[in-house]
Amino acid sequence: MTSATGTSEQRPGQAGFTLVELVVVMAIIGITSAALVLTLPGPDDRVRSATVKLAAQAAATRDMAILTGQSTTFAPTVPEGLTLSSEPAGPISFDATGLATPARIVVSSGDAAASVTIDAAGGVNAR
Repeated sequence: MTSATGTSEQRPGQAGFTLVELVVVMAIIGITSAALVLTLPGPDDRVRSATVKLAAQAAATRDMAILTGQSTTFAPTVPEGLTLSSEPAGPISFDATGLATPARIVVSSGDAAASVTIDAAGGVNAR
């Protein structure tokens, strides 16, 4: 019943949420949390991102050697928490024509690993 002031009187036991309202809210929370978990970067994403960045740096070093007409070396580094191994060990050289010391650089973290391959022709590939 509504009074003249616009307020309604509720009978005892009728206050609160219905079961349908609670289920809808729980479903919204569940969908939101599932979407959040799926978008968080995992260790594979971090390793892959570092590998792509490393490949871009190597390609930029090669391009700089060609543009300047001088041999340039590339010493790979990765963010903290990731492991880097390189064959051959040490910096990679690019000469003035873009030719390179062939190398394979592996970035890893736990079970996740990805590599950058630099061939003798100066081609850089991230896998």
